[in-house]
Amino acid sequence: MSGKWQLTYHEHDDSDEEADIHAKQGKHPTDESSDLDEELVQEETCEAKQGSKCASASGLLDIINTYDRKAGASAEGSFANCDNYAVSFENKPGKRIPKAGIHAEAGVGRARAEYSIFEAEARGPNASFGAEASVTKVGALARAELASASAKAGPLHLKAGVALDTGVSAGLGGVEVKFLGTGFSIGPKMGISLFGSEISFSFL
Repeated sequence: MSGKWQLTYHEHDDSDEEADIHAKQGKHPTDESSDLDEELVQEETCEAKQGSKCASASGLLDIINTYDRKAGASAEGSFANCDNYAVSFENKPGKRIPKAGIHAEAGVGRARAEYSIFEAEARGPNASFGAEASVTKVGALARAELASASAKAGPLHLKAGVALDTGVSAGLGGVEVKFLGTGFSIGPKMGISLFGSEISFSFL
């Protein structure tokens, strides 16, 4: 059993329908367990399931998608999720490029808030694993985190925490490498991390 409570407030329209389904399940289409998780799994899973309805302030260009985002907040006492996907040459948004992946996570304590281009999240002890492969990139990440707090303002992302993320991602979007929470990103996203704390900037 997982104890959860959630507060959300925004104007509802047809484009929010699938996001509301995730909210009722204690999920959020823009939840981030780490930058690499977002690159490897979440973005692809979100596209595969929801087409172009996912909004995340992850880069300079994405500010256009999120500058008028409504305020929202959520919190979970405990969480456990497992998602996998495989799509191939379907004439639907998010499914035209062949790709496959899996993402599993579990933890205790997670709170998140967002408004416009700003996002903030705090997490307690958690662990996750993600792997993704497509014609444009490939990668995998294993993650164990004691605690973290992160904040984003458009393309700038700051995170303070204690984690042992280990994995690699390589593709048209650049290269990201982490070992025991320490690593770097080179490409459209430039960043550096040290034992779970990091700073990054996304140009696209």
